[in-house]
Amino acid sequence: MNRMQPGAEANTFPRSAGKTHLPGTVFPADDVGAEGGRAFFNKVFFISEHIMLSHIREITGLDTMALQNWVKRKWVPNPDRKYYGREHLARFLIINMLRDTLQIARIMYLLRYLNGTEAGDAVIPESELYHYLCRCVGRLTDPEGPGLSGLDRIIEESTSDYVPPTADAARRLGETLRIMTGAYYAALLKEDADRELDEIGAPPDPKLGRVLNGGR
Repeated sequence: MNRMQPGAEANTFPRSAGKTHLPGTVFPADDVGAEGGRAFFNKVFFISEHIMLSHIREITGLDTMALQNWVKRKWVPNPDRKYYGREHLARFLIINMLRDTLQIARIMYLLRYLNGTEAGDAVIPESELYHYLCRCVGRLTDPEGPGLSGLDRIIEESTSDYVPPTADAARRLGETLRIMTGAYYAALLKEDADRELDEIGAPPDPKLGRVLNGGR
């Protein structure tokens, strides 16, 4: 656990942050550098602009049934003749990175809040949203960074190259990134807490835990 010394002003961050994966994937963030989102997508779609569900399974670590269920429930748009593009992959990754701390229905609401329900309403492709999320998460988990207290500045700096198509687009993007980045950071903290519980011998089975605590 990272503990601050008296008088120190270092960023407190999960122990796992230094070895974190690219959000929503099983790939280490360090493998793609600072331009994580764009660089990763360029690698994935280097040969073709379309991939199969099996590739998404390898990227996310999720099983085929779960991925198909997301499509069936309209959380992810239908593929084009079994082929998935950049925006499909972005949607899978955004859901996967946030589902530990946000209900998927609320993730869907947030995406509609940002981009509306019609194609002409969109203020940013979700592949670019994912890229900005990777930037924000990378800076937020940097031990030399400003931490949660500096999240607004992190978002502003991370989206400095964004060109808003409408008057309120930058505001909506900033609000969305703040919620999503905070939720993902909470997931990292939970992962760290679970790891520490494992280290002190906490039972992984909730039913066993209730037995040990007198049924409470």
